[in-house]
Amino acid sequence: MTAYVVFVAMIACLFVLARHGLEKAFLWVWIPFFLALPFSFWVNIPGLPDPNFMQAAILPLLFVVVRNRLPSARFGRMEALLVAYIGWRVFADFTSRGYADAQNYGFYLLTCVAGPYLLGRYVIDSRRMDIETSRMFVLMFLVFFPFFLFEAKFWVSPVFKLLSPLFPNAFSGLSMRWGIARTAGTFEHPILACIMVVAVYRLHRWLAWSGSWDGQQHGWWARLQKVSGQLRLSLSTTITLVLLIMAAMTLSRGPWVGAVAGAALAICGNFKQRGRMLVIMGAVLVFGALAGSAALDAYITPLEGEILSGEAKTMLYRKIMVERYTEFLLARQWLGWGLTGVPKIAGMESLDNAFFLMALQHGVFAPALFVLIFLYAIASALKFALKSPPGGAPLGFTFTGIYVMCFISFATVYMGAQTEPLLFLLLGWGEGLKYRKVEAPDAADVPAARPMYRHVMV
Repeated sequence: MTAYVVFVAMIACLFVLARHGLEKAFLWVWIPFFLALPFSFWVNIPGLPDPNFMQAAILPLLFVVVRNRLPSARFGRMEALLVAYIGWRVFADFTSRGYADAQNYGFYLLTCVAGPYLLGRYVIDSRRMDIETSRMFVLMFLVFFPFFLFEAKFWVSPVFKLLSPLFPNAFSGLSMRWGIARTAGTFEHPILACIMVVAVYRLHRWLAWSGSWDGQQHGWWARLQKVSGQLRLSLSTTITLVLLIMAAMTLSRGPWVGAVAGAALAICGNFKQRGRMLVIMGAVLVFGALAGSAALDAYITPLEGEILSGEAKTMLYRKIMVERYTEFLLARQWLGWGLTGVPKIAGMESLDNAFFLMALQHGVFAPALFVLIFLYAIASALKFALKSPPGGAPLGFTFTGIYVMCFISFATVYMGAQTEPLLFLLLGWGEGLKYRKVEAPDAADVPAARPMYRHVMV
């Protein structure tokens, strides 16, 4: 019965909705519960789907969005792709596992895929909300910093330590590398934690480029600004250092590589000739990917008598895993084995490739639609961002950097915990940008941006 505490999130959301409205409920309730409470904290309700804190909080928000915003909603290419993606995965799951399991999975997709998309599309609908949402994400991760330090020392997140007795089915694994505990926070796995940190870092850099951290801050930000001043650092530099340390504490190489590629694309938006820089950076990344692939093959292929390092063995495992599981994929390549029905090979239970796992679960059309959604999102975000007037930092480049980072990272880990809802929140957010006149700040919304010709931190 203690697990029913998840509905505290719904009660809090209803209270803030009634007192302060949709935007404040999204910022003050949904984002904190989404990030601070693990998805493994859920309640089993007989005959009904089993919500976690985030899912309980999102239901009232979706009711208000559907009631107030959808009557004037636009149904475009992105929405068509999302309907196809969600419909296919539910249908494939139904054919493999039956109605009851498909119903629960459908609830998951409603609250963790379609729901975040609708929030991004219809709640983050102004430059002011762009800034407030980004700042709330950054604030939450600054709060998490001491939690990461605690976990590094005691090998458990304080959130799990305090609340796991209320949730008998909750889990908190421990991952070690180089004799050091890898921090995972509330995100289940160190790689997933690093993906989240890097995504928030990109939002922070956009805020910095847009001048949001300039000038005198207010509230909690004023206190942090004062502390930064005592350390002879700017507020922006302090936040940068904290987020970089958090990313380093996860010891996750895939997101690190993805972060470099994402930064290379995101920074293109800061140049006067954005299109030209985008082409140059794209060519550099393609060349780097080819060179990196060749280097990786050499790294995981031992010479005669050579013993592979632990890191090389980890990378080799992923290559062999795909080869071994391909037999199962070919056996059910169109509809898959279901969300939990994929056969396991002894000693290779961990399927560390989100796209391959998606194909095993729901057939090859599932990852194909997923990739198509994000290719369309990247193309449309860049097309719109390239039209933005010079002198600013278009948010579309930041989203593109996050998508690329995630795609590289998901080749090394499953897509789980908060990463999937975050991606679809960004999808809706980015789609909404296209329906604004221009992606440029209003003078009343943000501080004046700094001059474009300056040293730019990625």
